[in-house]
Amino acid sequence: MPTAQATRAATVADADPRALEVRVDVTYEAIKRDILGNRLRPGTKLTHRMLAENLGVSRTPVRESLERLYQEGYVTRILNRGYFVAEINEQEVRELYQTREALESFALGLTLQRGLSARDLKPVQAVNTRYAALCKESLSHERVLVDKEFHLRLASLSGNSHLVRTLEGIFDRIILKRRVEGYHDTRGLTPYEDHVRLLEALAKGDAARAHTLLHAHIDSACVRLLHYLGTAA
Repeated sequence: MPTAQATRAATVADADPRALEVRVDVTYEAIKRDILGNRLRPGTKLTHRMLAENLGVSRTPVRESLERLYQEGYVTRILNRGYFVAEINEQEVRELYQTREALESFALGLTLQRGLSARDLKPVQAVNTRYAALCKESLSHERVLVDKEFHLRLASLSGNSHLVRTLEGIFDRIILKRRVEGYHDTRGLTPYEDHVRLLEALAKGDAARAHTLLHAHIDSACVRLLHYLGTAA
């Protein structure tokens, strides 16, 4: 844990605007990483003092980082009570999955317009092979992240890097809402097989089937998560 001396030194460094900007970015990424990694769980109160001491920074970059995370929806702000890690909200989950499907479907259309080769699909297939091994085990944070990697790599074939970055933000928000403890996934290899069928349709250039498979895959994931949230409430 950073010492009080280190925190005081950070406060002095904040007098330099450029140094402060760097500290804000680093602090923001550290807090966000802990939220997405479930080290800061939904409902946890985020105090300036606690975060400043843990991260070895002054309260200024913490304050600016929390405001940024609030604007992005990762934390909530309650009058006279402070900041808290955002709780799970079913309406937000629905909206996130709707946005995810819209982005992935559009990316898929762009990809099919560009055309695909077997070589283009190999990196995506490699990720799916890793995913297959994880599907044989209990749902884990690693498995969720590899699934994210599969879909982002697939979307990247569209050639639209801005779309991929936007989609990555949506995945991060979905992962935030998807606590894996107590989530019993009995599908086995079904998610992996969904990916295989989607890649096969793409390899054949079958646009209609690819879109149908993608829609069903994403819709099923949303329904399962909403069911879990309902039973866990």
